[in-house]
Amino acid sequence: MDLCFNDIVKQGYVHFRSKHLLIYRRCWLVLRTASSEGPRRLEQFSNEQAANSHCCRKVTGLTKIRTVARRPRETKKNPVVLTFNDASQMVFACDSELEAEEWFKLLHLECLENNMNDLTLEKPHLMNKYTRREHKEQFHVFLKPSSCMDFYGECLLQISPDALWLWDPRTPGLKITSWPLRSLRRYGRGRTWFTFEAGRRCDSGEGLFTFQTLEGELIYQRVNAEVLATIKQEDIRVLRWQEMRQQSDDWKP
Repeated sequence: MDLCFNDIVKQGYVHFRSKHLLIYRRCWLVLRTASSEGPRRLEQFSNEQAANSHCCRKVTGLTKIRTVARRPRETKKNPVVLTFNDASQMVFACDSELEAEEWFKLLHLECLENNMNDLTLEKPHLMNKYTRREHKEQFHVFLKPSSCMDFYGECLLQISPDALWLWDPRTPGLKITSWPLRSLRRYGRGRTWFTFEAGRRCDSGEGLFTFQTLEGELIYQRVNAEVLATIKQEDIRVLRWQEMRQQSDDWKP
């Protein structure tokens, strides 16, 4: 399906605690990921209508976050606490435990899980059986900034039997880069992202690439299917080579 993508990760009504009066006031909060419009940030509006008209907003950058945490439940509040490198804090509460947990997970993912060591990645496994197919559909994704490549932003990700292809969504047929499936070291997915670690033989060089997408699970299944098919083809090729070698040895005098 087509995905109308923007840089909004999550938005909704929350209750912010005043630094001086220590009371909670209702506002509309928007979490935005890094994009051509700016770095990852929280935008605070008086209400949803103000957010739609982009007026009277308070912006908090999220590039210097130290921790994202949940506190024990406080008097019918479900607080989420952001602690910055200078030890200052931002606290807001949600209407439900489920809503607070979703804000916590997405903030943790955006602010703290961009490092390769924090991501849960999986190596290709042979537990699942897939048949090789051509996948012509393209996934509209957002490539997060990476030290491995200058390009980031909206793009089209296509999965072929041999490689992952990245295309410019504004210029049909313009290739940005590609990664051979043989060069993928690990890959993983979440509810709002797909990520993989590329080897040094790729055009982009080795490194971690993370895409924000609502189809992370589907992309993962497509990639996993092609990787397993590639492994199967390699096994067949090795088996045929061994059989040919054995036949050659049998014909020797």
